[in-house]
Amino acid sequence: MKHQELVKEINFLLDTVEKKREKQRKKLKCYLSQVKAEKQKLRKKLTRESSTMNRKKLKKELDAANKVYSMLNA
Repeated sequence: MKHQELVKEINFLLDTVEKKREKQRKKLKCYLSQVKAEKQKLRKKLTRESSTMNRKKLKKELDAANKVYSMLNA
């Protein structure tokens, strides 16, 4: 009888962990898509920008977005 209770509890805990992991995966996918959209937006702005000061600023922002994307994608 005790074995069955332990098995039920372990199964419950495993299910709980799996649900939390799936929730984290969904959040991570959402963040990745947001960062990817931001990268595309920055690239588009960078191609249109003619001022060197603004281009430098946009390149820094793009580098930061690339770092975030690589960290999240790891």
